[in-house]
Amino acid sequence: MSFSHPIFPSVIQVPSFVLGLALLCLTMANPLQAKTLTPIHHELHVELNPDTHAITGLDTINIPPSYWANSSVSFILHPQLMIDRVEFNNKMLPIPHPSEAATLQPPSTRRVIEIPLPPLDEPDQPAVLTLTYHGQIDDSPKASGGLRFVKPDDTNGHIGPNGVYLTYETFWYPTWEQTLSTYNLTLSLPSDWEAITQGREVANAVTDGRRTTQWTVNLPSEALTLAANHFVVHKQEWKGIHLATYLYPEDAHLAPQYIEATIDYLQMYTDLLGPYPFTKFAVVENFFPSGLGLPSFTLLGEGVIRRGYTQPYSLGHEIVHSWFGNSVFNDFAQGNWVEGLTTYLSNYYYDEAKGHQQEAFNTRRRMVYEYNLYAEPDKEYPVRAFHHKETRLDNAIGYQKTAMAFHMLRLEMGDTAFFKGVRRIIQEGTGTYLKWNDLLRIFSRAAERDLVWFFQQWIDQPGAPSLDIQNILVQEDPTQQGQFTMTGTILQTEPIFTIRLPLHLDLQGGLIHDTVLNVDRAAQPFTLHLPASPMTLAIDPDYHLLLRLQRAQIPPMLNRWETDTRRILIRPQTMTTDEAQSLETLLQRLEGQPEIETIQSDDPVISESASYLVIGPSARRLLESDSFNRCEKGMEIQPGYISIEDQTFEGPEMAFLISCPHPRDANHTVTFFFGSSPEAVKPVSRLLFFYGWDSYLVFKQGKVIARGMFQPVHSAHEIFRHSP
Repeated sequence: MSFSHPIFPSVIQVPSFVLGLALLCLTMANPLQAKTLTPIHHELHVELNPDTHAITGLDTINIPPSYWANSSVSFILHPQLMIDRVEFNNKMLPIPHPSEAATLQPPSTRRVIEIPLPPLDEPDQPAVLTLTYHGQIDDSPKASGGLRFVKPDDTNGHIGPNGVYLTYETFWYPTWEQTLSTYNLTLSLPSDWEAITQGREVANAVTDGRRTTQWTVNLPSEALTLAANHFVVHKQEWKGIHLATYLYPEDAHLAPQYIEATIDYLQMYTDLLGPYPFTKFAVVENFFPSGLGLPSFTLLGEGVIRRGYTQPYSLGHEIVHSWFGNSVFNDFAQGNWVEGLTTYLSNYYYDEAKGHQQEAFNTRRRMVYEYNLYAEPDKEYPVRAFHHKETRLDNAIGYQKTAMAFHMLRLEMGDTAFFKGVRRIIQEGTGTYLKWNDLLRIFSRAAERDLVWFFQQWIDQPGAPSLDIQNILVQEDPTQQGQFTMTGTILQTEPIFTIRLPLHLDLQGGLIHDTVLNVDRAAQPFTLHLPASPMTLAIDPDYHLLLRLQRAQIPPMLNRWETDTRRILIRPQTMTTDEAQSLETLLQRLEGQPEIETIQSDDPVISESASYLVIGPSARRLLESDSFNRCEKGMEIQPGYISIEDQTFEGPEMAFLISCPHPRDANHTVTFFFGSSPEAVKPVSRLLFFYGWDSYLVFKQGKVIARGMFQPVHSAHEIFRHSP
């Protein structure tokens, strides 16, 4: 089961959620054991009553002999669920009581129940355990902290009038960890509700005010997740795969958009990866923010659904999880490779394969920037240590750095060998668990050479190459007129990486020279023979490498303010009622964040060595004033309009998010958020931190109509510039 995140509308990115989701891939503690065990089979009959948070269940469980020993069996059940009846091979057993047969483990949903069993009459006799239980499950989703969506809202499961969400950590049926299971589920709920779970729906009927659905899950799965609500269901078949949307009535008109996008992704990824592993794929609207990739469906928050998130980093990400995370399982105890590979193939590779070269470049660049802003050297950990996403640091390592590691592995191996390795992961791993060492073996075999060195430096150790070029000398060849030699030394700080370093040179006369140098030491001299005098030298200008950058080498953007060690918020001291209401949601979000210094001023001054966020009317006044003169040369602000890079924007429906370098300290930035009217500001205000990856964004009636990146104060790539 894979949890992702939707990535923010600013560029790319999103569990999976997603969205994104917030998407996070969780597996069980000892998956190696699962490889040798026969799946447990559940015959589940469940009745839900959302108005009272109630659930009653009857589970008939076929238990392979390896799961019970010493004349007992143990499993996990939600602590609010009371067992009413226990049978073993049609023999009544005493009902276990919590005081004598259950232990609570943190978190509180983990109640371990142990039931003594009588001996089997014959060694090969089937072991069938039947339990009847009832109770209430009502853990209302709680918003996760932070300025933007990083992971789904926190809940261990919820049954209520606003929706039903029962997942692997709810333990809403007797659950064995460290194993896979198959299921037949019969579900009863009110007639005006629809439910969705894994596998195939084989019956759906309404009788006496109750809807009964039946589901068959034949492919072994880590857990069974169920969602239910007042859905409008739209179904369509494509090449034998049952496609569906489960959307709220007010959003049902979006069904064709999501179905069409699903078909596009399935077409591409079945061509790339092989047959789709399941019989259906459904897009399901959730009553709390989420981006969850589950076997045969994705659960996306209503805010995501309504914004039409059919992009590769959202819906495409969850579809790729059908192969990686929900078909090939991840050895969670030994690191999570699933999110990085899924991010690479969806968030990035989709655009490259479709010929969207600018979008692909933007994604690589953003991955490099996100790693550098959030994975600070003193906090970073190795990729192998990433398990799931709780923070932006986890996202930077487990999603962005790992995706870039797969990109660099592809460049090292070549496309043919790399994608052969990706398909072998599916061929060897479907229905079982793979870990990083399995990927090393598979990719080494596909490349026909040992890749231990690559995995050691990118997966097993933290960090990224920190490079500089010094001692550059250009000389004209005395024996050949017009021929030049450039020499220099590539310096690399610890830890030392072995990399293939792209160099790009602009030469006199409009010529260019591209080359790649093999670098594997702390100080490495190089010599280039050039057909004209070099004007500039840039390292990796297309962002094919993950390099360690300094903050001044990253363009100004809102996320530089968010990640600064000192953050100052300047808000207006006086505002009209409409202006205050337009900023209310943003200010509420900011007030809950630690270590933000707040200044109220109508005529602010940038005086401290810190990054500033200036909002409301104060922002425009400061940006227009003579006291602030450090921003992009191509930007002009006048009382009636704003001009950025030869585009002019005017009118009351315009809002702006503009980031500039700090006037006196290149390590800091100043970000301005304002609008031509309160009506223009309000729809952007609540989502402001989804737009953190651009130097400027222009909004019209809440929609982005222009965006771009300013140059950093100090280029991360341009090492040499010569004026003849």
